[in-house]
Amino acid sequence: MLNKTKSIFLILCIFIIIYILSDYYTKNIDHDENFDNKILNYMGFIFFIFGILKLYDIHKFSKIFNKYDIISQKINLYSYFYPFIEIIIGVLLIKNYQIENLIKLIILLMIISILSVLISLYKGKELRCGCLGSFFHIPLSYVTLSENIIMLIMGILYFYN
Repeated sequence: MLNKTKSIFLILCIFIIIYILSDYYTKNIDHDENFDNKILNYMGFIFFIFGILKLYDIHKFSKIFNKYDIISQKINLYSYFYPFIEIIIGVLLIKNYQIENLIKLIILLMIISILSVLISLYKGKELRCGCLGSFFHIPLSYVTLSENIIMLIMGILYFYN
């Protein structure tokens, strides 16, 4: 497990790599569709990579996730399915399949995540964030909240662009 500083540095590197991949992937698309596709590809790569990282130690991720996610606290199996849901969403976004339904699902997932984090932060719980699986030691904080809000905004922007 990495310490907080190394984890944050690695997260920034992952976001930069994801941006480069999504930018490269959308280079050959018509200019009019470029913004939408860049958002979709960026979101797709994020979901795919974050889902894969959660599989590193899915049992440990499940324990971390169950401590703050409002659905997995009620339905334990949800925490085991969640990484696969993210991977599937990522692949389907990159493949440009059923985009409107996927964006609606992403908006729903992000609202649930935002509520879960807000509730935990309000209660003053000091928990680990499960966003990058158990490999990274990242505290559940306003950084986690901002990641979810950014993904929510990107989903909403898709509909209004």
